[in-house]
Amino acid sequence: MKSSHRGAGRREILLAGCAILTTACGGGGGGHDEASGAAPAATEAAGLAATAAARDITADILANRDITLAGAAVIKLPAGTTTYTGVISGQGTLRLTPAAGTGTLVITRTSTFTLPVAQQVQVVKKTVYPGAGYALTVAGINPPVLTIDPGVTFQIGTNTAADNSPNIIATSDSRNEAGLINGEINLNNIRNDGTIALSSAQFVLLGQISGSGSIVQLPGVWGGNSPRGVSDFTGVLSLTTGHDFGSNHVAASFPNAKAILNEGSWLVWSPPGSVVTVPQNIYEAAYGNDINFHAIGPSTIVMAGVYSHTDNSPHNQPNLVNPGLSDPSLNHAKVIYRGGANDVNGNDGSYRGINIERGAGTVQWGDGTHANFFLPSAPSPADPNPPLGKKNAYINLRSGNLAFNYNGPVTLHVGITGGGGGPHREGSVGTGNVTIMATPGNDVTFAQPQNYNGTTTIGANAILRLGTGTPVPLNYITVNATRGKSTVLQATYSGDASLLTAESPNGAASNAIVNDGQLIVQNTATAITLSNISGSGSLAHTGAAALTLQNNSYKGATRLEGGTTWAGSANALGTGDVVNNAALALASGQHELALGGSFRQGANGQLTLSVAGTSPGVNHGHLSVAGPAVLGGTLVLNFSGSYARGQKFVLIQAAGGLSGAFSSITSNGATVAAGQDATSFFVTVQ
Repeated sequence: MKSSHRGAGRREILLAGCAILTTACGGGGGGHDEASGAAPAATEAAGLAATAAARDITADILANRDITLAGAAVIKLPAGTTTYTGVISGQGTLRLTPAAGTGTLVITRTSTFTLPVAQQVQVVKKTVYPGAGYALTVAGINPPVLTIDPGVTFQIGTNTAADNSPNIIATSDSRNEAGLINGEINLNNIRNDGTIALSSAQFVLLGQISGSGSIVQLPGVWGGNSPRGVSDFTGVLSLTTGHDFGSNHVAASFPNAKAILNEGSWLVWSPPGSVVTVPQNIYEAAYGNDINFHAIGPSTIVMAGVYSHTDNSPHNQPNLVNPGLSDPSLNHAKVIYRGGANDVNGNDGSYRGINIERGAGTVQWGDGTHANFFLPSAPSPADPNPPLGKKNAYINLRSGNLAFNYNGPVTLHVGITGGGGGPHREGSVGTGNVTIMATPGNDVTFAQPQNYNGTTTIGANAILRLGTGTPVPLNYITVNATRGKSTVLQATYSGDASLLTAESPNGAASNAIVNDGQLIVQNTATAITLSNISGSGSLAHTGAAALTLQNNSYKGATRLEGGTTWAGSANALGTGDVVNNAALALASGQHELALGGSFRQGANGQLTLSVAGTSPGVNHGHLSVAGPAVLGGTLVLNFSGSYARGQKFVLIQAAGGLSGAFSSITSNGATVAAGQDATSFFVTVQ
């Protein structure tokens, strides 16, 4: 079923209407008028005046009569639930107001009324993007055709076969042809100061929503729904199964919504030519839910908030006032609930999943103004079933681009893959590109081995760190309703990371790193290979684990401060300056290392060269330095074979001049004496 899936072990709680809500079903009753800026008293007075002037159709609704509007109308809902099986058509506006404080109206059929012609201002434009389809954009905004007052719940459908595509929908009007809109935009906008409850087994297409109320999908509702256009309501969007945020042709926007509660599969779309920004935090209470990104053609989805667990909004009991997280550590552990309201959240309540689906666009996490990482998690390898302990997050990269845009340090504890969780559990390799954007302070650490084929780009001013340099715990936190929280250390991960390269078992020949910032390798235990690095940036090796470099053209400096760095090709260290304060050696079978800048070896540095013949760079180790070379530290020579007394081996040639001296020379297999002149260093067999 298209990107959506049911979470394993999810317990559906089939509750009706507003009884499912933890707090304040009616939304922000009596609150500030976001659209007009009017004070509450003024807003209430205006509403009373409009209600007094409108035609009262309450009796027709209670009698289930079809109604044709010809101007403003009002329904004064009695207490309890009113189910309407008729159809409202014509031109006019409709207001739902409670006659006794609260009331619910349930519609079961499609109503087709629209605004009076004089009030219709929205104009839809179609733009074709060759190779990527088309996009529909809206200019102007219609006033609300439906107003939901505080205390009112407007429920669309009964989630039964009795429904006949219930909706308040108008996909064409006097300014827009039906053929242009093609049923993809609802021109009937709603001001919601109460609650919109989605409960249809059929697809519900929403217009633009304003007001202070919330939108709630009821449990077990699989009909699907989608808002399109700019909805500036200030309440919460609460989902239980599936929800399309926009479509491949129409963008959606919630600039002012308080939060999004995701208890299913949230499908976020950006049509070609669009930038879709989601500023809210997205909260998830129970195992088995995910976000699915569809960035079509030249488009971008920006997630500026955090995809977080919530312990304040139990599964299927949405908290529309404060759906947040009381303890941030719950995002970084596998969470188990025992007893109390959150018991229904299950044994892995903090589990969150990401699917970046096929498309040529970009999914961007962060907007460059903060360092609150989008997907905080426990150590979560790319493997479907990690051997050390169960993860609590996954990222499936199926195509396109994933970008990180922060202004401070953040850590990705998840291995990006193509099949590490959710509906894609076959363990396949991911496909797509990852970018660390060129925002000052953007400092991203990968704390797990990565399993995607593509290009990794580090922007100017940005840093990518491979490995944390310290162990990372995987904790299981049990939340007991009576005894509080207890934490058990389930496993400890090294925090080491890697990237797939052309040399990796699952790598692709086209894999590349474009480094215009800083690449810092901090692994403590896992040896890795990096290749095909280009760009103007620098590279530093600071971890204790070995690093092999080969076939690189990056122009920045190389700084070796930890472990052993193996040069697997003549151009392994790019074309910039090299400083060795650790261990530098040539890989097996490699005898030439060409440095495009300078070379300096510090007092703690060690250079190891092998000698298996008399031809420099062919069968004995040789450094060719375009700039100056300053020697220091230790030289280790490993001779193989037999050599005659007096044979001379030139090991380092520096076109920019040679200075300094090795503090010690260890020669294995032959006794040598060292010598040097203005541009070269050599040894002679004794």
